[in-house]
Amino acid sequence: MKKFDKLCEVINNIASAITVALMIFLILLITWSVISRYCFNNPVAWQYEITLVCLSWIVFIGMSMTFHNDEHMRLTFVSNAMKPKMRAIWLTIMDGFCFVFLVIAGYLAISVVQNAMQTLYQTIPVARGWFYMPFPIGALMSLFQIVNVGYKRIKAADDAEVETAAAEI
Repeated sequence: MKKFDKLCEVINNIASAITVALMIFLILLITWSVISRYCFNNPVAWQYEITLVCLSWIVFIGMSMTFHNDEHMRLTFVSNAMKPKMRAIWLTIMDGFCFVFLVIAGYLAISVVQNAMQTLYQTIPVARGWFYMPFPIGALMSLFQIVNVGYKRIKAADDAEVETAAAEI
C-alpha cells in the first residue's frame, strides 16, 4: 500500500502544480485584460473563453486535492458525534457514494468530451472539448485519492480501537 500512497502523493503534486500554474496564468491574464480594456481601450477578445477553460481545469483537477486532504463537502456534524470506528465506517460509506458517482459521471463525461472536440470556440482556435476534459481526468485522480484516504481512515480507526481496548485492560 506504500507504493499506492506514493502514487497518490504524485497525483496530488501534479494536481497542485496544474492548479497553481493555471491560477498564476489567470491572475496575469485578467490583470492584463483589465489594463488593456480600461487603460488602452482595447479589450482582449479571447480572455473570457480562456478563463472558462482554465477555471474548469482548476475546479475539476483541484477536486482530487480535496479528496487527498479528506476535506470534501459532507455533513461533518453527523460524523463528529460518532465514535472513531463508526465515524470511519460512516465516512467510508459517504466516500463510497462519491466513488460511484465519479465512476459513472467520469465514464459518461468521456463521450461529452469526444462530442465537444468537434466544435471550436468562437474567439480562440481551441476545441470545446478542452473545457470538459478535466472532469474525467479529475474524476480518475479523485478515485485514487478516495481509495487511499478510505484505507488510511479505516486503518487508523482499527489502531485507535486496539489502543482503547488495551488501555481499558
